Amino acid sequence: MARTLEKQLREACGREIPVRFRYSDVKGECLTLCHVGVVRRSGNVDREYELKGGAEQFRNPPLLLRAQYFVSAWAEPPEDQALLGAVLRTFLDRPALELEGEDEEDMIAYAGIPEVNLDTVSLEEHRDLAQGFGMPFAPSVAYCVDFRLQSGKVTPIKRVKERVMDFRKIEG
Repeated sequence: MARTLEKQLREACGREIPVRFRYSDVKGECLTLCHVGVVRRSGNVDREYELKGGAEQFRNPPLLLRAQYFVSAWAEPPEDQALLGAVLRTFLDRPALELEGEDEEDMIAYAGIPEVNLDTVSLEEHRDLAQGFGMPFAPSVAYCVDFRLQSGKVTPIKRVKERVMDFRKIEG
């Protein structure tokens, strides 16, 4: 999320807008991207069929998760609201978080492309989150990122290649 935000805000604003992960690192114009938590979500959790190198296998069911983030804009008004608008536009136009410069096969437990969705927080929740992260009240927005953790446990599939039927008369 941070790489996507930095890249898109650089294009939208024409200058570097750093993304910080805690309020204590805020210096000048920037965004904070604070991780709120991870919860389990519903969805298809059937075991997965795979074909690797000609061998068939089942992978144990994935773990479906939703990570919650709180994004705040830090600048002089009204520039802070313009930054927040650029954040909203970024994930409206690019709801999927693509990997950049990383090989998907090297990503252990990664399955699929994470999706970013706007989340709703009430004024009280906004205040509580700001206090919890030790920062003043600022223009902010919440996002959820849906992703899947792939199980590392696989079971090989053994296919019957030939069946021999032997009929004999049993004396009795």
